[in-house]
Amino acid sequence: MDEMIPEYERFECRQLATNRDRRTDSLCIDESLAHDLVEDLRTAGVVNGIPAAQLLAHSPSGAVFESNQALVYFHVGWEAASG
Repeated sequence: MDEMIPEYERFECRQLATNRDRRTDSLCIDESLAHDLVEDLRTAGVVNGIPAAQLLAHSPSGAVFESNQALVYFHVGWEAASG
């Protein structure tokens, strides 16, 4: 049966299997942990609060967020892309 499958399809299957093997567990950050991480980022000067609008500004990128979790997920991705 494998002989009937074109080589490019077998190659794609091998690539997908390899990618699955390399994939790490997804990042899971609850609100409590996100709050603590945002406080650490504020202390480090990476995040500034905008009290009047109840927003958080990510200083290096200029992105603005309403939630701690959104900001932390963004920051983790931003660091991965920058580093």
